[in-house]
Amino acid sequence: MTPSPFATQILVFSALMVGAAGGAASQTATKQETPVELAKVIARTINDNKLKAPGAEIAFESATSHENVVELRFVANDAAALLNLKSGADQTRLIHATFYCNESRITYLKRGIVIHELIATLQNSDRIEFTFDLSTCDSLPKPKLADPSALAEFAVTVAKAEHDNAKKRPDLSVRLVEVTSHQGVVDEHSIVLDAAIAARLQANRRQYGAILAGFFCTRYRMFILQGLTIHYFVSLPDGSEVIDFTFGSSSC
Repeated sequence: MTPSPFATQILVFSALMVGAAGGAASQTATKQETPVELAKVIARTINDNKLKAPGAEIAFESATSHENVVELRFVANDAAALLNLKSGADQTRLIHATFYCNESRITYLKRGIVIHELIATLQNSDRIEFTFDLSTCDSLPKPKLADPSALAEFAVTVAKAEHDNAKKRPDLSVRLVEVTSHQGVVDEHSIVLDAAIAARLQANRRQYGAILAGFFCTRYRMFILQGLTIHYFVSLPDGSEVIDFTFGSSSC
């Protein structure tokens, strides 16, 4: 089952926010901080990153902390988007739980942090909520690693999907050059034509990596958790590296 585009959008926002907050919180938080204090640091850092996108079908509104809970509020500007999200609520919950319980993010849950996502219409007439804490992670299914033959097939499937998706992307600032598959690895190479955009990507590498992790872990979650690796490389037209990421099971 293909994830809802709205579920993907929320996870990408969450990835970006938690990724940004994680870096700053790790610098400002100490192990002596209480969960209440840590929740305040995370919420404040998320808000400081100014990640709002007014007019989007589902847009980030704010991050707040209540005791040890970090609440991420989204506004569904399109009622149909919220209905679509609610129809796939179980799948969305599973995908987001897998993301938050990833080994690079579970540290905050282990320290007592609870993540609460709230998506509501502009008039607050309808909503859906998700809550994630350490107990969520204990109940997650644990896929078995696939054999080499299956991984090779996974890679072919994902490479084709990425190639097809590239044709639908209107943004030509980052242009796909090629996507190939070999032995359970998908190599995706794009170029950026504008040096200013390349500089922004490099300056915001952590946030962009979080966006990509959210995207790939939503679309190809089961493949990745079974051992598929996605190598994403962006360069200038002369081949000079701009960003280089590898996403595997530890990314999701």
